[in-house]
Amino acid sequence: MTDSPWRSERFANRVRARHATVHALLEAGHRRRSIGRQLNMTHRTVKSLADAAKPEDLFRGQWQHNRTSVLDEYKPYLDERWDEGCTNAWKLWEEIVPLGYRGSYGRVSAYLREKRTSPRPVTAQPPAPRVVTRWNLSRPETLTEIEQLRQGRPCQLP
Repeated sequence: MTDSPWRSERFANRVRARHATVHALLEAGHRRRSIGRQLNMTHRTVKSLADAAKPEDLFRGQWQHNRTSVLDEYKPYLDERWDEGCTNAWKLWEEIVPLGYRGSYGRVSAYLREKRTSPRPVTAQPPAPRVVTRWNLSRPETLTEIEQLRQGRPCQLP
């Protein structure tokens, strides 16, 4: 991926192409109004594309992934509470409002949704008590090598 300020390369390529087309038509002597009719764009779109020296000047809003957020100051607190097991977005929002957060619940919810859907490290589940009991009551020669290793330390991986 190139060093694009946009999250979506497809969006970036579309803006670059539209910017190049508008500037090519302007250099060919077309007026902004005729460019808008020709390309089926509003006068505001044509104006913003024509006024921008390069496509990156059009970069703003939701496509900006290095943009600061009102939530940035509270993310360490949210991460800490998440690690403690509190995953309720409404409760966490209610906790950071008294701390000075002035943003919306939706922004907190979106941040936590990213955490929910991101891949988590795989952790081994400890064996069930019934399995450990079977290991302890079985003859050692009937257990597999892994079961024999885990019999001595059931909460750890071999």
